[in-house]
Amino acid sequence: MEKGVFVTGCDTGVGKTVIAGAIAASMKAHGLDVGVMKPVASGAKEIDNKLVSEDAVYLKKIIDSTDDDSLVNPILLKPPIAPTIAASKAGIPIDIDKILKAYEALTNRHDFVVVEGVGGLMVPIDDTLFVADLACKMDLPLVIVSRDYLGTINHTLLTIEYARNRNLRIKGIVINMLKNEDGLVREIEKYSSAPVLGTIPFKEDVSVENCVYGDIVEDFRREIDISTIMRKET
Repeated sequence: MEKGVFVTGCDTGVGKTVIAGAIAASMKAHGLDVGVMKPVASGAKEIDNKLVSEDAVYLKKIIDSTDDDSLVNPILLKPPIAPTIAASKAGIPIDIDKILKAYEALTNRHDFVVVEGVGGLMVPIDDTLFVADLACKMDLPLVIVSRDYLGTINHTLLTIEYARNRNLRIKGIVINMLKNEDGLVREIEKYSSAPVLGTIPFKEDVSVENCVYGDIVEDFRREIDISTIMRKET
């Protein structure tokens, strides 16, 4: 079995947090001890006089995680901009060793860890490393989240191509917020030879900001075979 999965997106706003949470909750429902992680988060909000990442709060809540925030979200930045720029403005260095130590602690505690990246694979996280490098250092396979919008085929294929160039393993693609399939799955699988694990319909009752997940977990478990994510390729 895999030790975890790295959830990335082909763009911002595709629903990585929602899908990462659904994967984690599905694994927990399957009987696994699951951890979640948002290694780097910008755009932190103040809640009860404490800076928090809404993404990390959502991920913890959906599985009732009791892990310390410092492990789940080791790098927290307030400016709602790209991590390297946010870190520069906040005067907080993005410490890769801190991230990897937190990840190691989570893997020692749990059967399976769902890690949600920030943005896409080419988002810089320091002067020399990108999100893709973080996935490499964690040695985790990818679940790529796409969504139903004009340009999604191009963005998804570019993400897959780059991941393969970096020798990252791809579990598959989840197409989120689907309104009209209209051949989208067929085209992505045809030109990438990567499997579309499933599609999730557009859900108005899901909100990361308000920590509301509706029946997203039920939808995910109905549409997607989580054993394909759990199973380690030989």
